[in-house]
This record gives sequence, C-alpha cells and structure tokens, in this order.
Amino acid sequence: MKTFSRHIAVSLLIIATLLAFCPNLASAATVTVAIGNNCLCFSPESVTIHPGDTVHWTWSSSGHSTTSGSPGMPNGMWDSGIQSQGHTFDRTFNTAGSFNYYCTPHGACCGMTGTVTVTNASASPTPTPTGTPGSTPTPTPAVTTSPATNVASLSATLNGSVNPRGATTTVNFQYGLTTSYGSTTATQTKTGNTVQAVSANISGLTANTTYHFRIVAHNGGGTSFGADRTFTTLTATGPPVVSTSAATLIASFSATLNGSLDPHGLTTTVSFQYGTTTSYGSTTSMQTQTGNTYRNIVANVSGLMASTTYHFRIVATNSAGTRMGSDRTFTTLSTTGAPVALTNPATLIASFSATLNGLVDPHGLTTSVHFQYGPTTSYGLTTSPLSRSGNTYLNTASGISSLSASTTYHFRVVASNSSGTSMGSDSSFTTLAATGAPVVTTGSATNVTSSSATLNGSLDPHGLMTTVSFQWGTTTSYGHTTAMQSQTGNTYRNIAASISSLTTHTTYHFRIVATNSAGTRMGSDRTFTTP
Repeated sequence: MKTFSRHIAVSLLIIATLLAFCPNLASAATVTVAIGNNCLCFSPESVTIHPGDTVHWTWSSSGHSTTSGSPGMPNGMWDSGIQSQGHTFDRTFNTAGSFNYYCTPHGACCGMTGTVTVTNASASPTPTPTGTPGSTPTPTPAVTTSPATNVASLSATLNGSVNPRGATTTVNFQYGLTTSYGSTTATQTKTGNTVQAVSANISGLTANTTYHFRIVAHNGGGTSFGADRTFTTLTATGPPVVSTSAATLIASFSATLNGSLDPHGLTTTVSFQYGTTTSYGSTTSMQTQTGNTYRNIVANVSGLMASTTYHFRIVATNSAGTRMGSDRTFTTLSTTGAPVALTNPATLIASFSATLNGLVDPHGLTTSVHFQYGPTTSYGLTTSPLSRSGNTYLNTASGISSLSASTTYHFRVVASNSSGTSMGSDSSFTTLAATGAPVVTTGSATNVTSSSATLNGSLDPHGLMTTVSFQWGTTTSYGHTTAMQSQTGNTYRNIAASISSLTTHTTYHFRIVATNSAGTRMGSDRTFTTP
C-alpha cells in the first residue's frame, strides 16, 4: 500500500513539473490577424506565439488569401485560397521557427506579406541563491534573403527580412556578379523583436547579366548573413513588362485602375481594358512612357453601374511587342450605404500645427466627416465636422493647432451617415522642434506669359527670422535671384515672386531658397515654358 501511494505521489510530482516548465501543455493561445483592414496588409504584419498556439485570420475585405511561403513561391504548408469578407482561417503551429506567408493576389505587387514566429515558452526555473548577475549575451539578428523584384535592364529591388531580436541592428544588402559581391546598399537601422521586411533599390546594373545578392545584419551579438540568391537583368530593349494591380477607390459608379510598367527601353503606349466580362469592351486613354524602370500606371474610370463586378487588365505596346497583365476584378458599391473613409498622411507639419488629411466616399448620402487626434490612439481631440455628399471619393482636410513641439500625434478620419459610421486607419506624425532650419517646397509657376511669370512656393520659417527668395534661369545653374523677403513664425505660408524680361518659347528652371541661423534649405527644381 505504501509503495502504491508512493507511486501516486511521484506521478503527481511529474505532472506538476511538466505543467510548470511546459506551459503550452496547460493552455494554448489564439492570436487574431486581420486581412485587408482598409489596406493591402495583414494586421499585425508579424506575430510571435508559442508551440501549440493558433493564428486566426479574419477577412476584413474580399479578394485576399493567407498562403505560406514568399510571393510567387508557396511552400505548401498552408493556403486558405482567395476568400471574401467575413471568412476566417485557423492554423495551429506546433513547432518553433519563423513562417513567412503572403496574399496570393497582392504579395508580389503590393508587399502584402506577414510572418509568424514560433518561440518556445520560457520555463520557470528553480530559484538559485542571489549572486552578482552576469550580463545576458545579445542574440545575433535573424535574417532571410527573399527574391528580387522589379528586375529591369539596369535596376532591381532587393528584398529580405530581419528580426533584430531586441537589439538595435544595422542591415543592408551585398550584391555583385559573384558570391564575392563587391557592392553594398545603404545601411538601414531596425529595432524590435519581430520579423520586419527590408528592401533596397539598386541601379547602374548591366543588362542581360546575372547578379548575386544576400542580406546582412549586425548587432551587439554579431553578424548574420542571409542565403545567396540571384536574378538576371532584362535585355537592354524588348517588349514591355506589365503587372495588373488591385483596383482602388472603388465607389458606386467609379474606380481607379492600377498597374505597373517597365517600358523596357522603348517608347511604349499603355492603357487598361475593362468591362463586365473578360471581353472587356472599354479602354482608358492611352499614356506614353519611356525608359528602363518600373513605374505605377493609374487610370480613373467612371460611368460604371452600382453593385456590379468588373474585369480589367493593363495592356502595353512598343515596337518589340504587346504585353497584357493578368485579369483582375472589382465590384462597385451599392447606390447608397455607409461611408468609406481612408486616412491619408498629415501635411504642413510644423512645430505647433499640422494639416490632417483623408479621403471619404459619402456613398450617396449626406455624410458628416471629422478627424480624431491626440498623443495616443485614444485620441481625445476632435476637429469640427464637415459635410460631404455624393458617390465619389473626396479629399477632406482639417488644420489643427496648439500642438506641442517634438511630439508624436495619432489621428484618423471618421465619417458618419444614416447607414453607419466608418473610421480610417490610425496614422501618426511628429511635430518639428520649436526652432530649426526652414522648411520649403517649390510650387508651380503661374501667370506665365511670353515675357513674365509668377514663381510660387511655401515656407515654414521654423521659429527663426528667415530670408527667402527664388533662384531661376534657363538651366539648373539658375543665374538669377528674386528680391529677398523676410519671414518669421512657426506656420507655413505661400511665397510668391514675379519675374520678367523672359524669352518666348523658352524653358526656365526655378526653386525656392530660404536661410535662417539654423541653416539653408532649397526646394526641388521645377520648370515652366513661355508661350
């Protein structure tokens, strides 16, 4: 009997020890990831869980998938298939490791990727006598080299991912004609303890040539190298390279069609075909493009029918041939419904003020629009409401003031009508320091005649007495300067100067230039041509 009791006691002790040191045996967690929540993204993009935990994906919009692997390179571990809004998909992870995944339609074109990192749960060790604690070694960063994208004749985009593992980490790419590489991209700094995507654009390459590359990351724990990958640049000239991207700004009777194009060294015409079937039937206006780099192509279409599915694709032609992107679809909104709200980046960010921006489709009903803002995602402050109506996306902006210098603020747009309320995603901005070098932007020339023009720009003196003028001339050496103006304060203001004695049928360059005790800033170069 004593032996039996002793066996029971030993069994209970073993079970208690397993539960203490293997918490996953006791309980498992479920982590939710939203798909397409007002963006082409997974939210959150990266999650860290323990063996036995489950990731629960929920579709916030239609036309997305969660597929294991890298864009265009599924590894077969899981694939939800392309699903509609409201769908869910679960997967339980039982082994430690880093698992990349992507959206099949939007991974390659739009960077819609995510990562699940599975780490063993920390056990609770038996306490030891207190002594002088030793320093914990910094773990080396974890890196993965991903396939290159936007591969053109003379340029490409290198991709990878890094987990800094809790330490400030520098990361870049090595590339060259051999595995000795020889060239390095600019260094980027990453922090945190999650897997983060890293990309770098490279140029000055040779056409029709194979290049090697890998990601490299360094922190206090050491240096990590990703696996070697290769890509081959395109020939110097050839048929255009096209890709159809997802439609955006989809309203009841209109939408924006998107795609990417590399003209491949030849003058290329590009447009979109669209219609209610794959026979299309309608075509957007032709655009002409040249060069050897990828660029986004956009076309707005209107006169559509509400609650209707449309097909579209990008089509490009040059002297070497015609290429068509894959077919994509979108469905227009109903005639009326809850508003659609999108938060856009803040602009005119000064020391104590900023302008908040958003896009709102009132969706056929009178809609009230405002912004929430504050130092946290609890916001706390609200702009005055604005009234909007119609069935197209409208720019909405509100200026805010009485902010604190050198402070990060969060904000989002909020729209309400009789069918419901929609909130844009959270965005943030950081106000400028109380004083500093001036901030300038060169605007467009106006009132252009055969002999005169008005040069325009914007200026924030950034809290210091600032002198501002325009440089102008027939080359980027300029040669002429307008009269100096003096400005002070911490808000943006328009700056204008008239110039004369110009020559007909001549292209002129100009830029705004401002100087204060903290430095000199120059706006970008702009041009105009006299009639």
